[in-house]
Amino acid sequence: MAINQELINYLQNQLVQAKPKLLGLTKSGSGKPYPTRSIYIKLKQYVDGFLKKSSEKRWVIVPGLRGVGKTTVIAQLFLYLESNEHNNINKIYIALDDAMNILNVSLKEIIAGYEYLLGTSYEKLNAPTFIFIDEVQSDPKWAITLKTLYDRTKKVFIICSGSSALHLQTNADVARRAYLEKLFPMSFAEFQTIKYGIYPIKNLKQEIKQALFYSQNAEVVFQKLKSAEKEINQYWSKVDKFSINEYLSKGNLPFLINETDDTLLYNSINTLLDKIVINDIKELSTFNKTTLGIIKRLLFLLAESGDVMSLNKLHSLLSITPITIANVLKYLESAELLIRVPPYGSNVSQVKKPSKYLFMSPSIRGQLLSISGSQSTAQIRQGKLLEDASGLYFYREFVVPQRGSLTYDSSEKSADFILQVENKLKIAIEVGLGNKDGSQAIRTTKNRKCDYGLVLSSNELLLDKTNNIVKVPLSYFLLG
Repeated sequence: MAINQELINYLQNQLVQAKPKLLGLTKSGSGKPYPTRSIYIKLKQYVDGFLKKSSEKRWVIVPGLRGVGKTTVIAQLFLYLESNEHNNINKIYIALDDAMNILNVSLKEIIAGYEYLLGTSYEKLNAPTFIFIDEVQSDPKWAITLKTLYDRTKKVFIICSGSSALHLQTNADVARRAYLEKLFPMSFAEFQTIKYGIYPIKNLKQEIKQALFYSQNAEVVFQKLKSAEKEINQYWSKVDKFSINEYLSKGNLPFLINETDDTLLYNSINTLLDKIVINDIKELSTFNKTTLGIIKRLLFLLAESGDVMSLNKLHSLLSITPITIANVLKYLESAELLIRVPPYGSNVSQVKKPSKYLFMSPSIRGQLLSISGSQSTAQIRQGKLLEDASGLYFYREFVVPQRGSLTYDSSEKSADFILQVENKLKIAIEVGLGNKDGSQAIRTTKNRKCDYGLVLSSNELLLDKTNNIVKVPLSYFLLG
């Protein structure tokens, strides 16, 4: 392959400029470093295992919704390797979308160019070598390129990020070799750490999670939460309870948390959605301009809907076929923008009844509602955001790691969710603001033969032993 001198110059510049550039991505405006998120610990374990030769895991992919902080996490990991104890290594960071726009080159050419700069073939490397690639899906042939590199040598560790889970997960070559670590919108505890420097109490999250989702019945849930009450109150003594609303409205996406101008907030969300439609869905799909043009309208309809909307209902509102709408929804899922919650029941009933669609980030629904001028009351709007936040929690903690399944009860006046935990416990979950009476959770617990029910809303921890449900304050659940 002939040497592309322009590419070599670009790569040399990346090697020189990477540290100051990435330092800027890991610090606030005041120069204070951002705290690391929980995924950083997992990624660091992969890196340390590779350096200590104690692990064969040397290709990690970090997919996630645009704006969740993938670049920041990768930057923090790169800078970890800048420390003195890691001075005998090679490393390079490439923002692939920028490189391809500037140079009109492929990832394959970039990999070859870096090999040229190393002065030896990847197979003959003596030092551990790290290749960081941001927005890897920018090259349609990224998977075969990295698969080839992975198979050539065990001296190279690859870490890459991308905005489309579908693009990053469905390649068979990738599935057999790479490890996926999804990055999600921030949890409430992460938000408090990043925004206010309030760190979680050690082991409290696991204690609450065990109580809520791994108990034999409602009474045991209540007893376990009672035993954690002192630590929960200790945490909340440092936290403003009004920050729950701040978390729901803008605190789950890192790039929004310090924004105070409502207009800029709306513009940021609009830009994010445009990138998802234009850069992600357009590249992955064969949709025509008309279909691409209605995607934002579809998102506004989903944001405003108080309940499930059938494909036929959406067809009547958007004037495109139900099949096309179903395909659009699939791509919005793959872009990590929506979470699909199927109806409870057999495969047959799940096909016949519509799915519920939640927003991966409550902030996105909140901004869509503000832009559309929704007439919903403040409490109803906050309730929708809370349901998104709850769905995100269940998706992150149970669905993605395959520790459970999440459905909704399609019968009238029933619970918002049915969580099946590792094919054992079945839990009815009702979510809302104010002091809900728990009737929906009671109905689903009885009709669907659930082990117990949870009502995530009340300001006080209460046990309804007769109906086998527990009313759990949001201040408890958000720490789980």
